[in-house]
Amino acid sequence: MMYRFIALLWNDADGDAAMAARFIASQLPETSSHQWRKSYATDGLTVFDAGAQAGRMQTCRLQNDSGVVLGKVFRNAPNGEYVSQTDDLDDIQSRKILRTQTGHLVTHYWGRYVAFLNDRATGVKYIMRDPSGAFPCFFTQHKGVEIYFSDMADVANFDFLPFTANHNYLATNILLPQFQKVHTGLNEVSEVLPAECVEIMPSGRTSRFVWNPTKIAETDVVENPEEAAMLLRKTVKNTVAALAGCYDSVVHNLGGIDSSIVLSALAATPKRPEITCINFYTESPAGEERFYSRQVAVKYGVPLVEKKLDYRKADLSRVFHSNKLANPLGFFDCLGLTNHLLNLAREKNAQALFYGVGGDNVFYQPPFSLGAQDYIHYHGFGRHAPRVMMEAARYGRQSIAKTFRAMVQERFSPAPCYRAVRDLMNGGVNHTLINPAFLSGHGGQKSLHPLLIPDDDMAKGKYLHILMCALFSIEHYDHWDPSYFAERIHVYLTQPVIEACLRIPTWVLTYNGVERGLARKAFEHELPQDVVMRFSKSTPVEFYNDIYAHNTDLLREILLDGILVQEKILLRDVLERTLSQEDVFFAVSPLEILGHFATEVWLRGWRDRPVADATSLKVAV
Repeated sequence: MMYRFIALLWNDADGDAAMAARFIASQLPETSSHQWRKSYATDGLTVFDAGAQAGRMQTCRLQNDSGVVLGKVFRNAPNGEYVSQTDDLDDIQSRKILRTQTGHLVTHYWGRYVAFLNDRATGVKYIMRDPSGAFPCFFTQHKGVEIYFSDMADVANFDFLPFTANHNYLATNILLPQFQKVHTGLNEVSEVLPAECVEIMPSGRTSRFVWNPTKIAETDVVENPEEAAMLLRKTVKNTVAALAGCYDSVVHNLGGIDSSIVLSALAATPKRPEITCINFYTESPAGEERFYSRQVAVKYGVPLVEKKLDYRKADLSRVFHSNKLANPLGFFDCLGLTNHLLNLAREKNAQALFYGVGGDNVFYQPPFSLGAQDYIHYHGFGRHAPRVMMEAARYGRQSIAKTFRAMVQERFSPAPCYRAVRDLMNGGVNHTLINPAFLSGHGGQKSLHPLLIPDDDMAKGKYLHILMCALFSIEHYDHWDPSYFAERIHVYLTQPVIEACLRIPTWVLTYNGVERGLARKAFEHELPQDVVMRFSKSTPVEFYNDIYAHNTDLLREILLDGILVQEKILLRDVLERTLSQEDVFFAVSPLEILGHFATEVWLRGWRDRPVADATSLKVAV
């Protein structure tokens, strides 16, 4: 069972709220099989946790009854390495964290955590989520009690809480998929955002952000490629060493260059766990990369399990039985339907699953030539402009003349940053199935995390970089199989790696005019040359296409008369022509259809969820 928490916060002077808090606490053993324990309690705040594993995800207490940090925390050491926090925080650190109103926690520690702090001297309570957002923190309300929790599935069991779908989130998720938003998919559920600190005082409630990616990107900037490569290599290795040191056995999903870099760092850790790698492939050349993964596995002496992706082993109906989520899936990942990864993890008794996910984001892999424009933004037509222009043209696969025109425009007549990047990203997107009226009535820039909304004059490449990697949290819990306790580790979406990459300009990240150019330079001696020089990217698109083709009847049954059609979000006539596969002019990506299918099932799950009768609930309270 993976680590989780539920915290109750209320005004202790409010008798009705205190009674409601006692009622909610009494329901925990009634509605869940988890072994909940009270890990912290003070006036008006009680924190429960379950599934703690010492040295991994656990509860770290502050001294003087000042609160708890829930999750996994690493301390920044003077030598640049990271030390795992396995005990309670000492008195000095506890006092510093409170005195700085959580600031010390952000600058001297990192990890995946949520902190509940209590300053007994001032009466102020703090709830802070780490900048990576890797550990969730949602909250809802009931009769004067704020209920904070990490897993939506735990609170979904409270049948006295109603939940309804948030259409504004659905629209924003179509327009700006995967990026962190200010609201969730449920009207009654909010979220403590990544890097947000909520302060609850007797006089009211305020919120502020304790970390800012834009400021990070402007501080101690590293423009020299040699220094930047050294920073990148050292940070990734130290981060992987810290993360791997928490486990005895791990399974690593090995594929392209990003996951190969992770394996090279895993194999070099002082406390090396038992490593088993797995590679997924299809019969299509686009989904075949065993030639590369085998070389890396041999180089580092680890076993490699190869699994062919077969649609016949992927049961799409499992979506109906997945965990309750606060948001519909931002990306429908069919790989989990095969159970290959979890089965291997169980066989090896692996405590963690490592991934190379996020390398595209932090190492900067978007197919847009913005490095030269960023250079002009910061330096004008400085002495390195010709070289940067040549590399940007190569990276963007466009002419030097076109690259130069873009540089001139950026210098003398730049477009507003957000609008330019949005138009660039949406240039090839066609929402054929979506009702235009629905999109025009909801969503947009204001729905993004406030730290993702740029000033008009910000450098566009760096803004795109921030948008892709900062505050880019990935689902923490496995919605396919909640019973297994292996933790999912996304090395690149951690605070140290994100901060190091943000400090490196985009034209340096695309060193030599190639995607991941700096990452290739930084790890060129750690990887086989075939891997370093590989520029193709594997994709399981054939697997998704097969799942779509062999589940068309199910998709038609669920989608054509579903909630998305009834609520006029999807256009039924266009959807029907698409699913018929008879009209090529209405062809839509199978992945998009599968995503709408997952959203439809998510909507039905919340619509059909039983809710307690109000009269019986009043008696129970």
